[in-house]
Amino acid sequence: MRLHDPVWLYALMALPLLGVVSWWGVKKGSEVFGRFVSARISPKLIPGGLDTRRSIRIVVLTLSAALILIALSRPQYGVKPMRVKRAGIDLIIALDTSKSMSARDVKPSRIERARNETIRLVSSLAGNRIGLIAFAGDSFIECPLTLDMGAVRMILDTINVGAIPSPGTAIAEAIYDSIKAFKTSKAKTKALILITDGESLSGDIKTSAKAAKKAGLKIFPIGIGSTAGAPIPMFDENGGITGYKKDNNGKLILTHLDVGALKTIADATGGQFFVSQGESLDLSKLVKSLQGMEKTDITSLEFTEYEERYQPVILVALLLLTAEYILSTARIGGIKPHGLTGDDVTDKDTE
Repeated sequence: MRLHDPVWLYALMALPLLGVVSWWGVKKGSEVFGRFVSARISPKLIPGGLDTRRSIRIVVLTLSAALILIALSRPQYGVKPMRVKRAGIDLIIALDTSKSMSARDVKPSRIERARNETIRLVSSLAGNRIGLIAFAGDSFIECPLTLDMGAVRMILDTINVGAIPSPGTAIAEAIYDSIKAFKTSKAKTKALILITDGESLSGDIKTSAKAAKKAGLKIFPIGIGSTAGAPIPMFDENGGITGYKKDNNGKLILTHLDVGALKTIADATGGQFFVSQGESLDLSKLVKSLQGMEKTDITSLEFTEYEERYQPVILVALLLLTAEYILSTARIGGIKPHGLTGDDVTDKDTE
C-alpha cells in the first residue's frame, strides 16, 4: 500500500486542536448562556442532552474531516495490469565490450562513449521495444525486446569491458544473435543499432549482413573511435592503468576504427552508418531515420499501476456527515426551543 499525495496528511495534525477548540467553545457558550437565563427556564431553552449532542457532532465532524484528508492523499494498494497499445518498431542495440573499447581516443573512453550514446538513444526512442546485446569474442542477449525502459537502463549500467569473458570482437555473432532475438517479433520493420569500433576479429560480417537483410533487419552501425588508432590500456584491480597492450615482439598494439567494415554492413542491409568522434554524436538524424520506419501496433502487459482505494474512505466520511446532519436537525424529547408558557416567566426572571 502507498499514498500518492501524502502531503495532505500533514493537515491531520491540526484536527485534534480544532476539536478541542470547538469543544471549549461549546462549553463556554453554555456557561455564558447560564449567566443570563435562570436554571428553571434553561432546560426548556437548552434541553439537557444538547451539550452532549454538540460534543458528539464535533467528534463526528472531526472524524469526517480526517477521513476526507486521508482520501485526498489517495491511498493505493496492489497493482493493476494494463494492456498498453502503441505504434512503434522493434530494435536491438548491440554494444561492443571487447578490450579495444577501453581505448581513449574518444573521451572518456570508447566504452563510456558507447554507453552514453546508448543511454541517449534509449531516452529518444521511448515507446518502441528495445533489446540489448553485449558482444566481444562471443555475444549474449542481455535484455530481450521490451517496452520497459527502466529495465533497459538498469541492465545497461552493468555492461562494461569484460562483460563477455571471451576475447575478440565477433560482430558477425552479434548480428546472428540479433536475428534470433527478432524470431518472435511481429514488427513490420526491425532495426539493429551496432555500436562498435568495427574491428571484427572473427566471423564473416558480409555473410551475416546478407542474413540480416534476408530477415528484414536493417543495421545502423555507430563507429566509436578514430581511424588514426589508439593503444589499448591494461588495468590493475583498482582500475588504474598499468601499461598498454603489446604484441609478442613487444610492439605497441594500436586499435583503429574500421570505417570500411561498418559501411559495408550498413549498405548491405539498407541502413546508415554514423561515427561518434570528438564531441557526442548528433543523434537527430539516426532517430529520425528510425522513427520514419513503418510502425507496428505493439501491445504489452508490462505496465502496471496501483489501484485507487480512496472510495471506501470517502463512503465512510459521507455516512458520518449524513449522521451529523441528522443529529443537528433532530429535536430532543420533542421540546421546542420556543415552547415556553407565561407561567415559565417570573418577576425574578425579568429583573
